[in-house]
Amino acid sequence: MKVHCPPPKGDKAIIATEILYVRNVLKPIEVENSSLANGMLLTVDAKTYSLETPAEVRDLADAERPAGKSLSLLSSKNHWPIYFDGARAEGPLQITENEVNISGYNSAFLIGGKKIPVINTAQEVFDVIKAAGGTTKPVTPPAKSIAVPGFKSEGEWDESIKLFPSSGGAPTI
Repeated sequence: MKVHCPPPKGDKAIIATEILYVRNVLKPIEVENSSLANGMLLTVDAKTYSLETPAEVRDLADAERPAGKSLSLLSSKNHWPIYFDGARAEGPLQITENEVNISGYNSAFLIGGKKIPVINTAQEVFDVIKAAGGTTKPVTPPAKSIAVPGFKSEGEWDESIKLFPSSGGAPTI
């Protein structure tokens, strides 16, 4: 499949089965030269910005993916879609009460070493990942917001999704 990238990049060939996830771009500063982009794809090899929306990229990818292996759907802030390869995902991940109360996210999943926060419940994340054949984890309530000695977090938060608000506003995405 081909996606159209912001100038000066042009078209880029993407292997549909290597897409980990597709989501909206937060703002133009995420893209080189402040070029406009509508979607961000993370593949096994690279991050790519596209002029197509995430739904358009999903349609292109699903047309080339094997039957029954379409991209799964969960939601970020503003109910923006996050399309992802549910068979490669793991979740739900337990998040803390502090993350829920301040950021508004209710759960998260892991894919490609990145933790992706979502507004869906842990049960919804479990159900979507299970249906896609991914690795499910027990559904647990948010953890108390305390430091636990020896606790090692799984993966890293997707650095382009801001979990906590700036001094004067709400979280982005």
